[in-house]
Formats: sequence, structure tokens, C-alpha cells
Amino acid sequence: MISKKGLVIGIIGVAVITAGILLAKSNVFKGGNKNEVAVDSLEMAEQLTPQIADLSLQINGNPQNAGLYYARANEYFNFGNLKFALDDYKKAFLLDSTNATLALGLSDCLFELNNADGAIGILKDYLKTDPDNIDIMLNLAIDYYLLPKPQYQKAIEVLNDVLKVDVQNSEAYFYKGMIYKETTDTTKAISNFQTAVEADPDYYDAYMQLGLLYAEQNNDIAIKYFDNAIALNDGSNEAHYAKAKYYQDRGRISEAIGFYKKMIVADPQDANAIYNLATIYFGIDSLQQAYRFYELAIKQAPAKAMGYYGKGLCAEELKNKEEAISLYNQALNLDPDLKVAEERLLILNEK
Repeated sequence: MISKKGLVIGIIGVAVITAGILLAKSNVFKGGNKNEVAVDSLEMAEQLTPQIADLSLQINGNPQNAGLYYARANEYFNFGNLKFALDDYKKAFLLDSTNATLALGLSDCLFELNNADGAIGILKDYLKTDPDNIDIMLNLAIDYYLLPKPQYQKAIEVLNDVLKVDVQNSEAYFYKGMIYKETTDTTKAISNFQTAVEADPDYYDAYMQLGLLYAEQNNDIAIKYFDNAIALNDGSNEAHYAKAKYYQDRGRISEAIGFYKKMIVADPQDANAIYNLATIYFGIDSLQQAYRFYELAIKQAPAKAMGYYGKGLCAEELKNKEEAISLYNQALNLDPDLKVAEERLLILNEK
């Protein structure tokens, strides 16, 4: 299955936690008979996904095979049908409750269905019989971290338990770093991210976090960490973008322009790089170049209001009043709350 843990780092508040005590397993496994609508939906899912149909045939011939239910649950999950996925994760776990992978699948599905209590309950119950299972502990800590009202202290305690079992566990240090970053303890965040890359020199996300934190401190060591991330994943737009933006925000214009151009050559459809390059040119009064790159940004991302606003600024500076008004109106049509465009329109309409 595609777990929430594999998503972009730093997104918090994925689930809505249900008030009350943790659900017992007996509550988690409550269910009713499927009605006809559900059966029709199941048949439709099987028709649309041959993998599900094939797994269903295998299950019919081997109904006690937990691995088959787990495999079909993953297919349902990826297909977007969490209801059927949950049914199969439950069946798999009931058949083999000692299997950590099955526990994680069920827990993740419950979390995605906004049942954080149930998800955490599964993991805590599992740890009663296997208290040193690192995968279970890491997922429990991440669940605490991802709650709408994160329980940071509980997450830290579980991560420290992981490190008692495996002092070199890079993920535990990484998530401690994320928690300290969220709670604005930058010194501890940096320390933990550095320990993460010492334990795992290929830890891309940790290098990115170090780059971002040092960038906030205006420390050029940020470039080294962005370069490390790029070396690990040269196709990563975020690492290239972060490095170029570091140059841009510090007025290192020629370096920023050179790096954005390199990004655009590598990916001519990179609207963010094109827009930022246009903004740099506008800032140094290269209006024709800025205008051209704002046009390119609009071509690549026609639904983004800021491209029209930037092009409108260029048109206004180039004394093309009517074009500027038209562009500001387009920007406001896409984003009615874009106050800067509204302000420019008021000024132009008064002239």
C-alpha cells in the first residue's frame, strides 16, 4: 500500500481524531453485512482492476491466506476504495495478528479513514507482545506527530524508545528533527538531522531539512546541503528550486539567474522556475525579459494568478495601460483575493 508515511515530509494534520479512549480490537473489527450497493461496487472494482479480480479468485481457492487479503487490500487502497481495503486489512490481520506488516496496513488504513484512535490502538496493542518492533514504534511516533493536534512529547518518547533498540536509526533522528523544527527548537532540529545523515549518508530528506534550516539563518552552509540532496536526486525540483531561491533571496542575482536557467533547460515546463526568473528580471528592470518570462510562466501554468499579475506589472511599466488592466482583471478572476492586483487596478482606473 502507499502509506501516509511516504508522503511529502512536513504535512501535518492529516486526520481528524475521534474523542474518547482508544478503541479496543473488538470495536475495530465490528462490521455489518454488505448491502447490494456495496456488492455492485465491489464487482465494478474487480472489472476495472484485473489485479483485484485475480486476487479474488485466489482468495476463493485459499480463504485462509492472510497474504492474499493483504495484497488485495493494497490494490483497493491504491484504487481509492478505502472501505473495501479496510475490510481486507481486517481479515488479513485477524488471520495473522503476529505479522507486523499486516498490523501496519490496517493501522494506516484506519488513519487514512480519520480513525486515528483505532490506528494508534492497533499499534499500541501490537507492542504489548512485540515491544521492540522498530517499524511499529516508528509508525506510532509518526501517527502522534501527524495528529491534527500533534502529541509531540509522546512521539519523542516513542522515538527515544526506537533509539534504545537501534541507536543508529536514521528515521528516528529525522522525525525527532521534524518535531523540534515544528516546535521551533532549531538547534535540536539541526542536531538530529545531522545525526540522521551521519547514520545514513543517503538520507535525502534530512539534507533538504538541513539546507532549509540553515537558509533561514542566512548561512551559506545551506548550499552544501542542497548540493548533497541534488547529488542524491538530480531530478528533484525542490532541491534545485531551494538552492536557486536561496541565491535569489540574498540578492545573489547572477547566481540565481544562472541556476534558474539551468532548471528551465532541464525542464522547460517548470512554471515556478520560469516565474521566479521573470520576477528577478523585473526586479533589475529588465522589463522585456521579465515580460517574456511571465508569458512563458502563464503558458505553463495558465490557472495561476501571479503570472498575470507579474505580466501586468511589466505592461504597466512599459506604458501599456489597457493591457495591464486586462491582465490584472485576469489575475483577479483567478484569485479574487489578490489584493495587489486590485490595488493596481484602482490606481490605473483613477488615471
